[in-house]
Amino acid sequence: MRLELRHIRHVYSPGTPFQVEALRGVSLSVGPGEVLGIIGGTGSGKSTLVQHMNLLLEPAGGKVLVDAVDATTLKKSELRRRVGLVFQFPEAALFAPTVWEDVAFAPRRLGLEEAEIGDRVRESLALVGADHLKDRSPFALSGGEQRRVAIAGVLAMGPEVLVLDEPTSGLDPASRQDLLRLIRTLRDTGTSVVLVSHDTDEIAEVADRICILEKGEVRAIGSPSEVFYANPDFAPATVSTVAALNETGWDIGHPVRFRETLRALAGLMEG
Repeated sequence: MRLELRHIRHVYSPGTPFQVEALRGVSLSVGPGEVLGIIGGTGSGKSTLVQHMNLLLEPAGGKVLVDAVDATTLKKSELRRRVGLVFQFPEAALFAPTVWEDVAFAPRRLGLEEAEIGDRVRESLALVGADHLKDRSPFALSGGEQRRVAIAGVLAMGPEVLVLDEPTSGLDPASRQDLLRLIRTLRDTGTSVVLVSHDTDEIAEVADRICILEKGEVRAIGSPSEVFYANPDFAPATVSTVAALNETGWDIGHPVRFRETLRALAGLMEG
């Protein structure tokens, strides 16, 4: 599935003294099996933008297209099944007595047969590495386990695009790595992922393309190498290190990811 946003505008409290134009003609797309990373400072419009991807927020101007079809012509329930949105701290919405029942809730509302619901729950829990938790109470889990269960509940809907808004916030390093591995797995199995994060180091590790938002506008969009080396104030530690070396005359290219950077530095040392 291809998701496209064209010239999206959004205004909070229009016509009042508190009016704020949060998005100012933002255009971007998400291709099949792609991880799009969205970064930007506080108030740049990141969370507002992703809520337009399944029309949780209606734009004041512009269009959202799903496979070239205007999203407003689709049923909201179908659109939100195809474009799953996981908010920051999604575990706050857990409510059922067991993990199984919590993950089964959304697909059950789709009116699916119990056999298919069971298949979806098992597959989603296995995908996030939480199948062994199915009979546990979600309230007896660790923060990282709760986060994985909450994401499994969205995955059980079968989204073609999964939107994650700051999914690693508040997690320990091991749980962060688990989520990054999940994002890679989803991409490899054909699910597109939109990852919003303030942590450029983790964005650098998984994103195929990067979008920088600034004051409700797209400041830059392109490959991680193109975006980070042209915008050093948003660069992860790997890029900052390489850029500093390149400035001193050591041309070791433009690696972004940690292992790519290690290989480049190893080559420099061998040379």
